[in-house]
Amino acid sequence: MQPLRSGPLVTLALVFVAASAAANPPLNPAAVVGPWKKLSHTVVFDGRSMDSHAALLHQRPCAAQVVYEIHADGRYRLDASGSHCDDKYKRMQEKLYAKTQWKLEGQKFTTSATNFAVGQSYNVSVAGQRMTWVGTEGQGTLVFERVNPAK
Repeated sequence: MQPLRSGPLVTLALVFVAASAAANPPLNPAAVVGPWKKLSHTVVFDGRSMDSHAALLHQRPCAAQVVYEIHADGRYRLDASGSHCDDKYKRMQEKLYAKTQWKLEGQKFTTSATNFAVGQSYNVSVAGQRMTWVGTEGQGTLVFERVNPAK
């Protein structure tokens, strides 16, 4: 009986690690920078899936025109100026995001209004003009579409 050689096993393990890293490479921050509109925010409550963004749009259709701006300098803002929502709603929503920052570590996107003392983290992916955030702590899944700057 021949002893098992570690060489092929080590090589196989390295190939597996490299393949999984290639499947989920770190996201370049430039991929998320820019203006985005929220398409959906799906949450699961009591075992049922619900799109809370669709529910908001049912009550406030103007919210479909709200833009989420991810700035290269780390600012994350909500711009409701073009939404045609009432002024009180616009001011309230924009105030909620007035101090929000973002950071990206690999594929983990975190937002915080407290200089990251606390925050919300998501696994983020970008495919074409769509960006998807999957909450790491049960926040649900958010889907955004890049806003065409020419619009």
